[in-house]
Amino acid sequence: MRLPQLSFASRLVALVAALSVGATLISSTLLSWSNYRAMLAEAEVEGESVARLLARSASLARELPVEVEQMLSQHMIVSARLLALFVDAAEKAGMTSTDIKNRLNAITEKTVLDEFWVTDEKGYAYIHGDKNADFQFSPSAEQQPQAHAFWALLMGEKETVVQEARKREIDNERFKYVGVRGVDKPRIVQVGYNARILEEVDEQIGLPRAIDNLLGSGEIDAIFVFNKDSSLIASPKATRLNHGRDRLTERELAPLRTVIASGRSQAIYSVGTLSVISPISAENGAGVIGAALIRMPTTRLNSALASQIETALGIALAVTLLGGGLAAWLARKQTAPVVAITRAARDVERRAFSADELSDVEERSDEVGQLARVFKKMALDFLDRERTLDALVTQRTQALEERNAELERLSARLSKYLSPQLYGTLFKQNAVASIPAKRKKLTIFFSDVVSFSEMTERLEAEDLTRMLNDFLNEMAGLALAYGATIDKYIGDAVMIFFGDPETRGVKEDALACILMALDMQAMTRRLERRWREHGLDQRFQIRVGVNTGYCTVGDFGSQERMDYTIVGHQVNVAARLEGSAAPGSILISHETMTLVSEMIEVEEQSPLHVKGVSGPIRTYKALGKKAPAATETIHEEREGLRVDVDLLKADRDEAISLLQETIERLRSNGGDGSTG
Repeated sequence: MRLPQLSFASRLVALVAALSVGATLISSTLLSWSNYRAMLAEAEVEGESVARLLARSASLARELPVEVEQMLSQHMIVSARLLALFVDAAEKAGMTSTDIKNRLNAITEKTVLDEFWVTDEKGYAYIHGDKNADFQFSPSAEQQPQAHAFWALLMGEKETVVQEARKREIDNERFKYVGVRGVDKPRIVQVGYNARILEEVDEQIGLPRAIDNLLGSGEIDAIFVFNKDSSLIASPKATRLNHGRDRLTERELAPLRTVIASGRSQAIYSVGTLSVISPISAENGAGVIGAALIRMPTTRLNSALASQIETALGIALAVTLLGGGLAAWLARKQTAPVVAITRAARDVERRAFSADELSDVEERSDEVGQLARVFKKMALDFLDRERTLDALVTQRTQALEERNAELERLSARLSKYLSPQLYGTLFKQNAVASIPAKRKKLTIFFSDVVSFSEMTERLEAEDLTRMLNDFLNEMAGLALAYGATIDKYIGDAVMIFFGDPETRGVKEDALACILMALDMQAMTRRLERRWREHGLDQRFQIRVGVNTGYCTVGDFGSQERMDYTIVGHQVNVAARLEGSAAPGSILISHETMTLVSEMIEVEEQSPLHVKGVSGPIRTYKALGKKAPAATETIHEEREGLRVDVDLLKADRDEAISLLQETIERLRSNGGDGSTG
């Protein structure tokens, strides 16, 4: 059977329709598969991120208890030294050992201190909290495996002995002891704490807990952690493993040793699941210390692929129907009108066009007829065409004005996301300007809200949002009032710097930053009172760190996304100062202190050791604006006694009351009020 002969126009339309359908189907299929592979790659990256998180959790699980015990040791040293000073002062004041015991027992009942032991020159513990104990310290490690270590204090060989937390010989209690040498004579002064807090830290930060928290989201089926020898050290709880779907398979275990040896991740695809095995590297760069296997469901990925395939098929079907209908409709039309218009165009080019040349085509009511009528008028109505062009120019001008107005609205909205100084720099003379990176001496400010994570757990989301927005709005107002540049908000934290794009001088910028920080601390106290009046009884404090030094400031980022920010070592120092500041305080560096010391009262703090810096960083606490130069003080000093009262700072009635209470305490302890 011979197929009917189609015209050129029909064959061309049919070919275009077929190509459109094929291209649509192929591109949709390739796009769906590409998206599926991209989602799988994203899932692998997520698995590797979880492995890095587990590595960090494992590192913290090892380091945090040690750090907690170190901090507890320092606290216990202070307690032991205070105890030694107290015993010395009490005995000089004439107190008996029984009175001293009673005083110390009262302290242990109201505080976390569990035990105290004070000996004479021979090591006999004649002051202690155990009523039934009769204890004599000995240098023999065989007789006293735990207590003999403190004999060096009695001999003057050591000033301090810190003993790690361990189980005592007399019972199964885990205790930590710290001892110091007596201040008045050779003796052992020892304090003891029950180390329950260290066990609680071990329980709270363990890997099983971290695994269960990650599994709670439903995005991950199971997590298994292995050590360097491929032995399983952490897995989901037994209640989850009983379901069977969380058990390890041979296919998953096979590449485990390869991953640990090579340090490269591997992905294992199974029916309905994707398992990613990633190496766990040590924090100190010592290499791979284990591996984590994260198993994730691929149900979501399969559903997305099926949906994309269905959409592609629907589009292909729609294009097929539309293309076929269009081909059939065009096939029924004659090409004569197009030929006539083409001939008329050549006549216009030769200046031989007549008014009745397209009369037959003009009678058509479709687009071809309209085209013929318009074509005819093009040559006859030149003036009308000029007026039409003028109207188009007017329309274009109006559209341009509307576009400019829209740009102005966008510019006004953009100004809310930039500091006024940066906005002025970027949009000088109505042209966007770039900010090249440069070295400049700046003063950097960091702050964050103390215990913000705990606040998020206790407060409702609406209250927390209102509080945070209220706080950040006040912070931004103060920053702009002092001429600061707000770099970024990081949750509850704020990063600000002075000195760019505008500066009043390095010294003036540093002083403005400290004054702003003092006002911000006062503002948080006002906010706390305001929230309390509205029923939000929430303690609200911020910690602040300030540093001055040379930084690189300017535009950083990619061609699609740029940030105006600062980078450099001094930024890291400011952040570390903020992290080390006490709640409600302002910790500044030595460089900043030298710039503001004429106007700001400061108090030197312990040096700060920062990773990557060879020596310690001297730090100071900003207390407030300096008082007038004239002072009025009371200063009296005797052996074992010193009295300092600054009458310009202290409340006189409060000072009198405190001194009277001290006199009454001395009299009640059996003394006659003298300093001895």
